[in-house]
Amino acid sequence: MKKHLPPIGARIIKSSLGSLICVGIYFIRELLPIGSGIPFYSILAVLWCIQPYTTSTLAMAKQRTIGTFLGAAYGLIFLLVFRALGGGTKASVYVTACLMLIPILYTTVLLEKRNASYFSCVVFLTIAINHGFDENPYLFAFNRVLDTLIGIGVAVLLNSAHRPVKRKENILYVSGIDSVLVSSREIMIPYNKVELNRLIAEGVHFTVSTIRTPASMMEPLSGINLNLPVIAMDGAVLYDIRENRYLDVFALERSAAAQVEAIIEEEGAHAFVNALRDNTLLIYYSDFKNDAEKDMFARLHRSPYRNYTGKAFRGGAEGERVLYIMTLTQTDHAQKIAGKIQEALGGRVRVMLYPASEYEGYTYLKIYAADACKANMLKILQKRIGAEKVITFGSIPGQYDVYVHDDGGNSAVKMLKKLYEGKRLEDVLEKAE
Repeated sequence: MKKHLPPIGARIIKSSLGSLICVGIYFIRELLPIGSGIPFYSILAVLWCIQPYTTSTLAMAKQRTIGTFLGAAYGLIFLLVFRALGGGTKASVYVTACLMLIPILYTTVLLEKRNASYFSCVVFLTIAINHGFDENPYLFAFNRVLDTLIGIGVAVLLNSAHRPVKRKENILYVSGIDSVLVSSREIMIPYNKVELNRLIAEGVHFTVSTIRTPASMMEPLSGINLNLPVIAMDGAVLYDIRENRYLDVFALERSAAAQVEAIIEEEGAHAFVNALRDNTLLIYYSDFKNDAEKDMFARLHRSPYRNYTGKAFRGGAEGERVLYIMTLTQTDHAQKIAGKIQEALGGRVRVMLYPASEYEGYTYLKIYAADACKANMLKILQKRIGAEKVITFGSIPGQYDVYVHDDGGNSAVKMLKKLYEGKRLEDVLEKAE
């Protein structure tokens, strides 16, 4: 299997650039002179504080600052006490320094700053043990704090700096999941997660459209902070992930759903009925007809996002909206059932066949409402958010505005960045070719 090398991300570049800036500041301080700093400590602070997102950088910077001041304060107290007592042997200094970790750590607990405990201890030990016997350890303590603050400041400035670009903010960007954001191995590369979250935080209108159910998209999209509804079930539903709520649905007519179930039963197959009751998706099932169905159920029913329910517990049709009906059977059998349903119901339903890649010789047959499709649900979403234009990303040639062909690499997200930053779609596609 071809393995793609991950790109060198912005965090890597910023970490190196921040380190160079700290070295530059060190030489400027030497020339002026402003203290006798050690760039090592500034660089450590940069490497710790440079994070994928500005919010996490600020959080790390806060931890490091609190820890540095707390450790330096205890370090100075330690030095003053020992100097007042006439100094001490290395053994007494080292043992006392270790015991001093107790009040330092306890202070972070009292201040409810437990995340700063490590830095407090590191700064204290550096002052007390490494430089406790220096001629002027107080000057080192001052420079240690200053070095760290320089590194923190450089990291915060670098992570909050952005190129001035004219962003297109009234466009809705809609992407597929499989082979677009996620590889065929169900893996999303870190670059896609980081950049998507950054773009969403900056205001890009981004969401996904997929054949998957809301439950099956949760794992591959884990860590993506989607703030717009997603189009799921091949356009049958518009789902709000944050609120765990179905906003719009295209449900099968009650009589059409009953007729589809009857045909599947007549053909000796088993139907999984995906129905919505009071904003809860229930998947009704009965007696399995083949090993593929048994295996699929064994894999999926443990998921906390799926609600499998025996058909014996199915209530009346009132209040129930059937979103789609599915059967998993051998390909020729699925094609036969699809033909019978199409002949019996015609334009009242949309019949789809999907080869089951995990079960050789088997096919998923899914029956939706006639108007349940991604294009129709996309129009509803566009109207909901008031977007003037929609740009789609997908892995099927000729069906999307942007064709993505790197099996879950970074091309889709890179194109999204360029479009959001004001590049014309034609220019982006031409460069991609």
